[in-house]
Amino acid sequence: MSPGLLEIVKEDEEDYLEIEIYKDIEFWKGLGVPIISSIPFAFLVFLLLISENGGWLISCLCFFFLWILIGLSLAINAQIIKRRRYSIGSYISVILGIIIGIITIYKIVYTLLSEVWW
Repeated sequence: MSPGLLEIVKEDEEDYLEIEIYKDIEFWKGLGVPIISSIPFAFLVFLLLISENGGWLISCLCFFFLWILIGLSLAINAQIIKRRRYSIGSYISVILGIIIGIITIYKIVYTLLSEVWW
């Protein structure tokens, strides 16, 4: 039996889910490619806006926006060409990008506002 993220296996007329994420290279590619491919573009934005005060903030926003955008595009494309495990990895990458992005932006905005108000 080949390893997969969520495979339905039939034995004795019973269905159960087998979870083997750590063995599935397609899942890890789907999870890592959006993150790795958004880093150079965010760095390029940082280099272009390095003279401005908020260049690092715009670069951070660009990184998370591109992470989510690339993850969604890869997930949809993987569904079209029937690469289910790659698609699931990309969707999980999108969810992680949204969660980490919201937390990071919240921390940055909270830090900036606390410095301004105090």
